[in-house]
Amino acid sequence: MRDYPNMSYCMVENTSLAMEQIIDAMSQEGSGEFYAKLSRSEKKAFARLLDFVETFREEAEQVLNEGYDD
Repeated sequence: MRDYPNMSYCMVENTSLAMEQIIDAMSQEGSGEFYAKLSRSEKKAFARLLDFVETFREEAEQVLNEGYDD
């Protein structure tokens, strides 16, 4: 098993806060300016994050369609 940065009981909360931070930075600087300031490794992570977001959306829609809710 990989080392994950969040405990399972708070991973969604922490990740949503991290995504909010990224979106705020993109909004404040403008998306192009934000991307241009990223280091090479951050640009690679940005591309991976986009892939993760797409996968998350697909998986989340499946979960919601199956009727899981609180």
